Amino acid sequence: MNQIKLLTWPDYVSPKTLIDFENEYQVRVQLEIVPSAIELMERMRASARSIDVLVPPDYAVRELAGAGRLLGLDHARLPGLRDLEPRFRIGRAHDPASRVSILKDWGTTGFMFRTDSIPQQLRSWADFWAAAAANSGRVTVLDSPGEVIGAALKMRGASYNAAFADQLSVARDDILRLKPHLHSFETNYKPLLASGAAVLALGWNGDAAALIAQGVPVKYVVPAEGSQIWEDDWAIAADTANPEIAHTFLNFVLRPEVAVQEARFTRYATGNLSARILLERNIVDDPSTYPPVAVLEKLEAGVPLPADAQARRAQLWKEVRG
Repeated sequence: MNQIKLLTWPDYVSPKTLIDFENEYQVRVQLEIVPSAIELMERMRASARSIDVLVPPDYAVRELAGAGRLLGLDHARLPGLRDLEPRFRIGRAHDPASRVSILKDWGTTGFMFRTDSIPQQLRSWADFWAAAAANSGRVTVLDSPGEVIGAALKMRGASYNAAFADQLSVARDDILRLKPHLHSFETNYKPLLASGAAVLALGWNGDAAALIAQGVPVKYVVPAEGSQIWEDDWAIAADTANPEIAHTFLNFVLRPEVAVQEARFTRYATGNLSARILLERNIVDDPSTYPPVAVLEKLEAGVPLPADAQARRAQLWKEVRG
């Protein structure tokens, strides 16, 4: 039996999607799991020879493509692209012509809290910082510089992508003020919230929806100051030994019935129009999954930064992460 290796992180691809693909095409899908996007990028930079398909976030697509780590896609092999919303096919900042990636799902970055432990209503990043001090040791933030630095910047009214030295200096001080109250920098934080070891977490909307579906009393907040809108993509490694099978897999996950299966599993928003009409109304009408226009207007996507700006943000993360 042929085989492809899929590089992703925990609980991010529906097991049924993999089983259905294996049964239809007689191709085994072997998973390689990394804890976060940072490790995914490190894995691809170090050696991508055994990887066929991967699930990078938008900023990783840009960086990996620039390093020659992603294969140019043959759109003739991907007729399912027609089902994506035009805004997810053309004009994306990180891959304007969908040359090396196709949308998997999209979502927002905000925070969530256990309502059985924090009874007050939290609405802003300033509230998050204050609640962290009041619940010291039971707070997590993502082990991801963009999201943590971005939250600190937005709290002070700056752009999520700001990189001026004075703005970053204030953000550094705010993160260092938050750090003593953290349980951990953790990307796989859902088990901590489920167990009650954490009651407040900087994270993503789909994780909150998944916890709520499990009966965990969690509320998700897109902070009043604004936050991030992001997308995760499917891509093929430049060094894949199986480009035809990898393209077949990408076209398979573009099928509406598969895309809707993924949306139900992850609880993130799909950009597949044909899949969205198959979703249950309680998902489509959930504002934490499909935010209203007033919320969307406060969200920023990550954008490419000049080398000096990237260096300043990298140095800030080194100082606060330790």
